[in-house]
Amino acid sequence: MKWFKKNTHITILVATCLLFAAYLFITDPGDVIYEEIQIQYGDSLWSLAEEYRGKMSTDDWIHLVKKENELSNMQIIAGKSLVVPVVGNPSNIIEIARSQQ
Repeated sequence: MKWFKKNTHITILVATCLLFAAYLFITDPGDVIYEEIQIQYGDSLWSLAEEYRGKMSTDDWIHLVKKENELSNMQIIAGKSLVVPVVGNPSNIIEIARSQQ
């Protein structure tokens, strides 16, 4: 106990490192795989985020897409390709067939 009192700066440094490591562990989005997709008419970064972001926040996902594709604004064009991060294991994605009416 006396050692902690004598070396408070080391104790604070170790505690800070542990808190930072815990923060990184808690906020880890999981495995991120990048996939190239074709932009469809009506797509937006927000609608694509809902489809591909997994547990990652929408803002973080959009930031990654803008960085990866060197986008200066939020505008995307139908028919162009876009590299997007797919969080988690894409093989676990299940699509449900729907009948068109």
